[in-house]
Amino acid sequence: MAKLEQKITSPVKQKFKKNNNMTTSVGHNINNANSELRNSILRGDILRYSLYIEGVKNNIDGLKKSNPKYLPLIVKIIQISITELPALDIEVPLNILLGQINEASYNNHEALDFTQEVINTADILTSKYFLATLAGGILENRNIKKQFKASIPFVKYILASLNETADLSKQINFMNAVKIMINEKADHKKIELLPKIKYTIDSISKKNHPIDVTRLIYSKTTAKKIEQKLESIGLNIKSIEKQGGTIDCVDYLIQNSL
Repeated sequence: MAKLEQKITSPVKQKFKKNNNMTTSVGHNINNANSELRNSILRGDILRYSLYIEGVKNNIDGLKKSNPKYLPLIVKIIQISITELPALDIEVPLNILLGQINEASYNNHEALDFTQEVINTADILTSKYFLATLAGGILENRNIKKQFKASIPFVKYILASLNETADLSKQINFMNAVKIMINEKADHKKIELLPKIKYTIDSISKKNHPIDVTRLIYSKTTAKKIEQKLESIGLNIKSIEKQGGTIDCVDYLIQNSL
């Protein structure tokens, strides 16, 4: 599909490249044409899937009206859902999930952006497990938009902390971590700090310092106070480790004193 798009658009670009008086509006029109072509190809893919996948067929009217921004994600969700894994597999309730996509594509961008990050970062089994859980109705909850958005940068850290297993333990642990953050009671401002906390601690100490995400984001300590304490944690880690001791970094960040 990429080659097809290139063959169609390249002559157009060459034609206007020779024109020294080309305006930004012409460039804008070309970009619009490229975007419309891409969306047309993606809608065609979805229509073809609807010919032999019941879940796509049942939701085709809504999918055709979905926000064009999320057409690539919709196609990817379908592809992942129908991919059969030989050793261990997950069944994604595609009919239910796709039934929620149209509404979410306009009113819950944060949830779909988070979904895109998971799919881009995780292995296919973890992605399928996530999609199966996603169909439970979380896309319809608009009260956790801030938590979804704040959690996106931390997805890669969660995945990096999980070991491969012969069963679904990795996938279950991933979703347990996700549920801790994607929760109405979770403080999204503290979630936003997680990548910074992880980077700061890792850059200071070679030792493994586990971050108890639950204690941190559900603590009574404000995000502002945690961020202030993060500025001084380096000296304390170095001082304590120099003396052969250890430090609970979460305790330091959420308590008034060690």
